Amino acid sequence: MSSWVKYHFDHLKKWQEYALKIAKATKDLLPDARVYVIGSVVENRTTIYSDIDILVALLSRTLDSEAVKKLTVEIIERAITIYDLPWDAPVEIHIADLKTIEKYLRACKRIIPIEE
Repeated sequence: MSSWVKYHFDHLKKWQEYALKIAKATKDLLPDARVYVIGSVVENRTTIYSDIDILVALLSRTLDSEAVKKLTVEIIERAITIYDLPWDAPVEIHIADLKTIEKYLRACKRIIPIEE
């Protein structure tokens, strides 16, 4: 196994730790948000192409695409600077608002809530 693949899988094994860091950063910014892990790491389909998919559900508001981009950056930056998320953690944040939450709920086979 190449050193990059091992390095990547070592990150993926820490999905719960990383998800908690993202959840804490999210709750600092949006106390009413719900945070979940979705995708291949919780569905036991992890491959070298996998990342850690974090769903941030904002059920009390709708956001335009610019607000989603800005919020994603703010969450990641806070998780890195305050909660020591590694800068190269393979995390992908999906922000769902009232308009888009159904799309995620239909597509996800397994959803794991992250509580602080």
